Amino acid sequence: MTKIRNILIVPDKFKGSLTAAEVADSLETAVRRQLVGGPRARIVKLPMADGGDGSMEVVESALQGRCRRVSVPTVDPLMRPIEAPVLLFDDDRQAFIEMAKVCGLAMLAPEERNPERTTSYGLGILMAAALDLGCRQITVGIGGSATNDGGEGMLCALEETSKMRWPGGAAGSFEPKRPRWVRKGSDALRFLRSLFERAKLTVACDVDNPLLGPSGATMVFGPQKGADADMLARLEQRMEQFAAEVGLDTLLPGGGAAGGVGAALHLLGARMVPGWQLFGEMAGLEEKIAAADFILTGEGRFDSQSLDGKLISGILTLCKSYKKKPIVVCGRCSLPASVWKKAGIGDVYALGEVESDPKRSMAEAAALLSGSRTRVAGCDEAGRGCLAGPVFAAAVILPEGFSHPLLNDSKQLTEAQRDELRPVIEREAVAWAVTAVDAEEIDRINILNASIEGMRRSLDKLTVKPDLVLIDGNRFSSWNNTPAHTVVKGDATVQAIAAASVLAKTHRDEYMRNLAKEYPQYGWDRNVAYPTEKHRAAIRQYGITPYHRRSFNLMGSDDSLF
Repeated sequence: MTKIRNILIVPDKFKGSLTAAEVADSLETAVRRQLVGGPRARIVKLPMADGGDGSMEVVESALQGRCRRVSVPTVDPLMRPIEAPVLLFDDDRQAFIEMAKVCGLAMLAPEERNPERTTSYGLGILMAAALDLGCRQITVGIGGSATNDGGEGMLCALEETSKMRWPGGAAGSFEPKRPRWVRKGSDALRFLRSLFERAKLTVACDVDNPLLGPSGATMVFGPQKGADADMLARLEQRMEQFAAEVGLDTLLPGGGAAGGVGAALHLLGARMVPGWQLFGEMAGLEEKIAAADFILTGEGRFDSQSLDGKLISGILTLCKSYKKKPIVVCGRCSLPASVWKKAGIGDVYALGEVESDPKRSMAEAAALLSGSRTRVAGCDEAGRGCLAGPVFAAAVILPEGFSHPLLNDSKQLTEAQRDELRPVIEREAVAWAVTAVDAEEIDRINILNASIEGMRRSLDKLTVKPDLVLIDGNRFSSWNNTPAHTVVKGDATVQAIAAASVLAKTHRDEYMRNLAKEYPQYGWDRNVAYPTEKHRAAIRQYGITPYHRRSFNLMGSDDSLF
């Protein structure tokens, strides 16, 4: 009976393709299909965010219904009237605002993206509404914005709405250019700060970029918001001028988030918190990581920013405390293996490996993640540690939905269980193949290379080409331009590898028992050529056969027959 596994699925969204919840659902389906004991696994799904799109849904999920949304009339990034939500909880004493729902890049068509025109004004309206609702704590998630205004629009909106609160204020028409009262050291700025001393302000931020410079808001994030080279220069100049007028901290880590809104909120006294940390604390993330046997995380694009303040970097921080290595699933990966391995990641699976067309990969992300559109071949070998006979290798593609209560690493099964499984696998597999590499070739190229060569030959013999190859162990060379991943202890983890281990083992055992009829003195009908004491005693008494591996330590000591 296989161990019941505890699996934590804790992904971010695949931007432009799937929400975090949809990613989690798809990965659960894949785990149920591919994992040994997957149908019985205890799976915890924890869709997460780092402050950007989907953050409000993550908070709602963590609060498990102890919250409510209030719809507020406001404006979008181009000042068009919309309604956007403020999430209230803790008896309406706390509010959560997701900037992406009011000033989000995803709200605009590609041709509408122009950071010289977009404004954060709508965000200021939502913050003012939270104050009017009597909230004592306001948290703002500021990822995914379409703006690069340094928070000008937000401050303008707060300035306008605060006229009703500030005795010196007077109503007037709004022009989204510059805050007219808020200047460095002004009474208006001090008044706005005082509002957020009474209603503590927290910012959930997913980057640590400063406001200005080559790693600042404009130069790093401006192009994805629609800025060309000429516009970037103008935006940077405007940002520098505004920062000086208002007194923004240009060196603040995270100040460049959301086109400078991070720096503007800090000006109002906000506490900057990594989004993953804020949401992780609400959802009990660390406790769930501690209890998990496997951890799956991921996002649409896995790059250097993923390891620098975003969700995956937070997952890694917590995993290191428990000596666990998460698996990352993504749409595209632009990091070399040396970088993500050094960061503590166990493996990275990218949809782009299976579907190279980015548009199709995004459109079919759910099917690719769940495995319903992916043929997976598992590979394993048997007889690597034997003193005689070939090493056998197998490749197996199992059908969708395959499950068998006995399926496990062949070493964990009895001979009778393996014999029961073999015909089931051979009958139901989409394709399977078994090959052998003889003792002479093992001596010539060594056992590791012989094992790899055997698995390559088995893959070559498959009548159906796989989309993905999973290999037991930690060493394998590429095969036929098909993505291949090694899985340590994969024969006890992945169903297709476990099936391959059963076929390789049973075919080899059958071969050695037949060979034992020719050489009965070595006991191969029972030890199948493993280095038992009886086998070695027979070698000392009778010498070696043409099937013995001369490169191995056949005597079990420093003595040699040669």
